[in-house]
Amino acid sequence: MFLSFKNKVCDTRIYLAMLLAFFGTHLRADETLPPAPAGFAWQHLTPIKSALLKPDGWFYKESTNANTQGFFISREDIDKVGAFKTGLTLDCIRDVPKKVNVLPSLYAAEIANAAASKYTLLEKSSSEQGPFKAIRFLYVSSPTNQESVTIYHLMIANDKTGTLFIAIFESPTNEWKEAWKKGEVILKKMLLDDET
Repeated sequence: MFLSFKNKVCDTRIYLAMLLAFFGTHLRADETLPPAPAGFAWQHLTPIKSALLKPDGWFYKESTNANTQGFFISREDIDKVGAFKTGLTLDCIRDVPKKVNVLPSLYAAEIANAAASKYTLLEKSSSEQGPFKAIRFLYVSSPTNQESVTIYHLMIANDKTGTLFIAIFESPTNEWKEAWKKGEVILKKMLLDDET
């Protein structure tokens, strides 16, 4: 089933259109992905049956620990540099109610509230579609004696499965305008499995 805020019906994928981010769901490994925009290629996230767009020349990395599966699309090669300045982190946290004793949507709200108490949020919005609840916010982090970084958070909660996806796109603030041209495309075309 295909759902969107525009009520268009087609295919077995659900694309959730939001103010600054679209995310699709119900992606299966054997399904054909839509064509990637010029300058991007699809990166399969096999462990979570999902996919992200990767800008040409950027890098991909996966990481798993006891609580989170992490996926990185970055301008810098994390394996060589040890970190990145510009890129996207997508964390998939399963079984949120068992881990933190609240629904994923409430946990996302707690994260957003904590960010709002620490930073001045430049934007904040939320939306719902079917079982999904999303919260988005943007802020600038300016640690003392360090480069200012602009950070965009998109949290997508599925209370039905107990999963929270946390997508964070960040870049040095002086490079944000150019970096966001790629970051916005990645977030608008994100494909996430609705059964994860």
